[in-house]
Amino acid sequence: MFNFNFGKKKPDIKQYAIVAVVLSSIIAALSQCTGVSENGLWDLLDEIQRKYFPQTILNEFILKDPEKLNRRITRDVDRAIDNYVRQSGLKESGVDKPRYVDGINDETLCYTDECKALAPPMRICAPWVDSCPKD
Repeated sequence: MFNFNFGKKKPDIKQYAIVAVVLSSIIAALSQCTGVSENGLWDLLDEIQRKYFPQTILNEFILKDPEKLNRRITRDVDRAIDNYVRQSGLKESGVDKPRYVDGINDETLCYTDECKALAPPMRICAPWVDSCPKD
């Protein structure tokens, strides 16, 4: 009888463990030899594998590790913001920075003098929104 498997085969826990031990050892050794931080080396490895080898076990390893996944997300968001600023022609002159707007202190929610003495609520307002008050 024939056993056909469709789709991508999921790596088992043993393969994940081998990848984790080997890569962590290599990254730690390179970090000690070069003086580059381990996070920087993981980021470099992640970007290389995303560009040239996207369908490998390394990609799944990074997706399952919350710390490495958060670093990937942070890099992607920072890259998107940089691309937006570059394409829109905005500069880092404060034109596009959010403004902090003080609200009105609602004393009906406070029952004590300590609560009433607190500062009014503050919110962030985007300058490109028409309802955002100007400074």
